[in-house]
Amino acid sequence: MSKMDSGWISARFARLSTGLKMLLILSAGLFPLGLVAILASVDSARQKGAERQQETLARLDIKAQRLNSAFARSVLTISTASPAISLLKDGAQVCASTLHQLEQAPGPARYALYTNGDRLRCASRGFVPPQTPLRSAGPGVRAEISADASTLRLSVFGEQGIAGIADYPRDTVADLTEIPGGSQSFDLALRQGDRVMALRNGFSQGPFAHIVRGAAPVAEGQLQLAIALSANPIGAADMLIILLPVLMWLFAAVIGWGIVERYLLRPLARMERAVAAYKPGQQEIDIPQLATPAREIGELGAAFDKVVKTVARHEADLEAAVERQKRLVREVHHRVKNNLQVVASLLNLHSRGSPNEQVAAAYASIQRRVDALAVVHRNHYAELEENRGVGLKPLISELAANLRATAPRSAAHMTVRLDLDPYFVTQDVAVSVAFLVTEMVEYAMFCAAPSVTISMSDGGDTGTAMLMVEAASLRGDAACDESLTDRFERIVTGLSRQLRTQVDRDTERGRYSLNVAIVQKGEYGESR
Repeated sequence: MSKMDSGWISARFARLSTGLKMLLILSAGLFPLGLVAILASVDSARQKGAERQQETLARLDIKAQRLNSAFARSVLTISTASPAISLLKDGAQVCASTLHQLEQAPGPARYALYTNGDRLRCASRGFVPPQTPLRSAGPGVRAEISADASTLRLSVFGEQGIAGIADYPRDTVADLTEIPGGSQSFDLALRQGDRVMALRNGFSQGPFAHIVRGAAPVAEGQLQLAIALSANPIGAADMLIILLPVLMWLFAAVIGWGIVERYLLRPLARMERAVAAYKPGQQEIDIPQLATPAREIGELGAAFDKVVKTVARHEADLEAAVERQKRLVREVHHRVKNNLQVVASLLNLHSRGSPNEQVAAAYASIQRRVDALAVVHRNHYAELEENRGVGLKPLISELAANLRATAPRSAAHMTVRLDLDPYFVTQDVAVSVAFLVTEMVEYAMFCAAPSVTISMSDGGDTGTAMLMVEAASLRGDAACDESLTDRFERIVTGLSRQLRTQVDRDTERGRYSLNVAIVQKGEYGESR
């Protein structure tokens, strides 16, 4: 067995209840005893079956011998009397004497004696033999079962033809096979080809039994005496041996389960209820008094009480540490926000004080990106207490106001329209969205677009929102500097990759749209 299979079995066994585990363990312990008992019973049943089969075949041979003996006696009598009946003048008296002798033999039958091979000389009272008897090529005996299987006919042939006939009714044949004192629950039949004379129908197959069959030749092999009976391989003693380990297993399982239930599982259940009733913040746990001889359960209750006190002390320490951490995080956010504002102010001063318009524009471009970071940080700090994420509606609104304030003279009259639903995103998404909006609005400023429309609504997929920016500068026929457009496209493509999405460009309407992953959606009118 591999380690993976062993680990899987151990995991499944560990999830079972204690009572079921004990049952399985006891079953595994008693399995060898049960196996030995079953094997012994099977071997004993096999021996009994073999003995029964041998006994059946022996009794079948006796029955066949009884039939053959009766048939041989009749054949011998007929063969001996036949010459005298044919040659003596008082053959009629010899024929009558022979019939009387035949009829005194065990097993009543009906006889007919012939002379000269085909002439009927005498017959039993009430017996009508065939007027044209069978013919044979030489001396011998011919046995034949009638078509309706009611009689067995023996035809005895001599040198001159048929010497006599012996008709045995089915009841007579059945009586000849009877052995006093034996079991009668078997089937016995004489067979000759497709003809069957049923002598006994006492066979009934019960549970746990198999059929024993046998056959013996009769009448020099012309007939077959067949027997069928059931041999029960499992007796009362065998059943007791097989059931004994099962009863022992049940008795041991019940006792083991009762002990475990009374002295282990019930106290543990009471302790479980006490532990489940414990609420965070409590200084103690109400462990019930457990009447159990298991010292370990009492020690477990004391350990729970000790753990509760330790947890309460650690919770107080953690609360104090969390409060200190909150104050530290507030201070860090406050300092980062102030530093970003200082950098933005310095860039603004340099932009205004520069005599070169290109340098001033570069300072202003850098300032707008620093402002975008500052806006993201300020909104993230504002939402930090509720841990909802960064609100895009206040973020983009503040960002649009800063962009209008830092717009160059050529874009002083450009308007920024906002149509935003309240969405919350992670800080990483907020930074990329802020840079993306800044790049698009700045591109619109440099390309002299009269207005920019920024909207956000539900996206096509669950957990996303669609951000759309529409401006005349985003059209395919917009007159913009080629290098500026190339840089803009590369920046927008890079930011969309950071957002793990693609920008859908509609150059005819001048609209860029993309899906943004959101944390949650707020209520309409919600803002900070």
